Amino acid sequence: MRGSWLGAVGLLFAGACPAVALAADGEAENERKLTTGEIEQWLEAEPGAKPVDQGATPEEEETPLPAPREHGLVVESGIGFVSHIGSLKHITPTAPWFQVRLGYEFFSFLMPFLEADLAIATTAYATEPPPPRTYFHYAGGVGLRGTIPIGRLFGIVLQGSLGVAQISEQNVLSIYGFPDADEPNLYYGAELGFEWYQVNPHLALAAHGGIRSYTAGLERDRGGEAPMAVVGSATLRYAF
Repeated sequence: MRGSWLGAVGLLFAGACPAVALAADGEAENERKLTTGEIEQWLEAEPGAKPVDQGATPEEEETPLPAPREHGLVVESGIGFVSHIGSLKHITPTAPWFQVRLGYEFFSFLMPFLEADLAIATTAYATEPPPPRTYFHYAGGVGLRGTIPIGRLFGIVLQGSLGVAQISEQNVLSIYGFPDADEPNLYYGAELGFEWYQVNPHLALAAHGGIRSYTAGLERDRGGEAPMAVVGSATLRYAF
């Protein structure tokens, strides 16, 4: 009985060997042999050359370009300072300044806008009496802004504006020789700024600085320096 089992195993093994050999021969025949030209090309390749089947490395993968900056309706707010350089500099120290603008970019480089701003000032530099008082200096007007792009992320802006300004309290500045300060008076100014466009194409940060003239509103009745002020602000804009 044992001999019959051994004989059967031997017959199976003998039959399987030719089949395995034939399968190996078939796989060998299916493999494409390298030609002499391919071997020479591989030998002549520059050291460190990347095989074509490895694909691009992460550094070589193309970085997607940022989305284009949005243009259209623009809302902008800012906080800064007003520092008078005319006769009022002896009465009022540098004051915090708050602005809001609403504009529309008909072109990527040109935007008309409406503006309103408020400065919270005091008469702390004036000689007493009377004691120092606080007053609001508010203004509103229209303007025009031009933008010069610097690449995709930055831009230079130049704007001019004019409107009407006045202070909130009567007789606060009149006793120091500014009788028209609490009446609506013309102002005009010019600012130069720098914009930084964010990853979000709707947002931009900016810094502006310039000169503003308050004309007759802050002229001293006894003569003196021109009613000028230096203004500066940091702003956040959103374009719809």
